[in-house]
Amino acid sequence: MSPQGTVRLAFIGFGEAGPQIAKGMLGAGARSVAAYDILAADTATRDAWAAKAESVGARACNTPADAVAEADLILSTVTSERALEAAESAAPHLRQGQLYLDLNSCSPGKKVKAAKAVEGAAAVRYVDVAVMDTVPGRGHTVPMLLAGAAAEAAAETLRGFGMTVEVVGDTVGQASTIKMARSVFMKGIEAILCESLVAADRAGVADRVLASIQTTFPDTDWRALATYHMGRMAVHGRRRAIEMDSVADTLRDLGLEPSTALGTRDRQMWVADLGMRDRFIDGGPETLEEFLAAVAERSGKSASH
Repeated sequence: MSPQGTVRLAFIGFGEAGPQIAKGMLGAGARSVAAYDILAADTATRDAWAAKAESVGARACNTPADAVAEADLILSTVTSERALEAAESAAPHLRQGQLYLDLNSCSPGKKVKAAKAVEGAAAVRYVDVAVMDTVPGRGHTVPMLLAGAAAEAAAETLRGFGMTVEVVGDTVGQASTIKMARSVFMKGIEAILCESLVAADRAGVADRVLASIQTTFPDTDWRALATYHMGRMAVHGRRRAIEMDSVADTLRDLGLEPSTALGTRDRQMWVADLGMRDRFIDGGPETLEEFLAAVAERSGKSASH
């Protein structure tokens, strides 16, 4: 399948990642993009969502059936807890020859169920895709791992758009397992830094704690790293917390108690429940001190000296 001006795309879920990936793929030669999001079903959000979709060159659709009708590639970019629901909603409307790429951060078990839903509907080929970095700033070139019987076919097409993809296996779940195991560390380190530095800030010793960490691990700029990750938590904490439930499911399926994953989930959700996304709606905190001050303000816990 040649991408130059011939491939028609459909997105199921068009919130944060979808528009950025779609815009990049259109710029790289995709013929068209159709998009559906559950916001289209709500009269209070439909018009704003449609305008957002159209601003990146996508045709806003009111139903999954309309979105996937003419597509060659279908990309599911919903929230992790809706991945199976999205597959089931699209399944009755799929046709032979289409590729269904599931980019959602969910457990291998859920992806296996999603694959059964779409492949059982027609001769549709399902691909397990793990997005291995943040989409903002990278768009459609963000590194992705692919798995499943149709992974090689999908990779060939995606590389034509200049995308960074690697096939890791021919079994659905192999890519998502790598993503889930990695998330224990990547989102866990955010939770660890947050808990450590908020506690230190309340005691009035945040600078000393950070300096001590810097001395122990001198090859990393810990202030810059903490500032970046606290910003990610502030803006995306709720989504990241939900994703950690999928990580926990993955670990349980592997016979491992997900104690770290659940602790990370709770700390991410704690930040979200403070309303930090609303506080930094125009962009994440520019400094670590700004994040810590916002946490102190929202939690009613200021530093003691």
